[in-house]
Amino acid sequence: METSILLARLIGPLFVVVSIGVFLNQKHYAKMAETFIKNAELYYFSGVIAFVTGMVIIIFHNSWVADWRVVITIIGWVSFIKGIVRILFPNAGANYATKFTGSRITLYVLAFLLLIFGGWLSYKGFQF
Repeated sequence: METSILLARLIGPLFVVVSIGVFLNQKHYAKMAETFIKNAELYYFSGVIAFVTGMVIIIFHNSWVADWRVVITIIGWVSFIKGIVRILFPNAGANYATKFTGSRITLYVLAFLLLIFGGWLSYKGFQF
């Protein structure tokens, strides 16, 4: 199986399930996000996870092509950079993340975009 297809099949459904979880349990996710940002150890560990996830995608799928597969590469690079920011600049990253968790409308918009994006990735991954 092509790496792009495999990653789309993993990332797409994850994004869909997370976004549906936000819609169904919006108060829980808002509280969880607030708690997460305040927990330095958890925030650091999430940076390590993001860094490793990004590195794995970059190593196995650093494909800068002019089609849908480049999105997988971009996700890898964004995850890699997010991991670096959370590890090296935890206060700046937490302050930036606070802006996204402060508004329920923002949380809904992000969840909606994640649903659309995850659905699209799932379609690309399972259409073959």
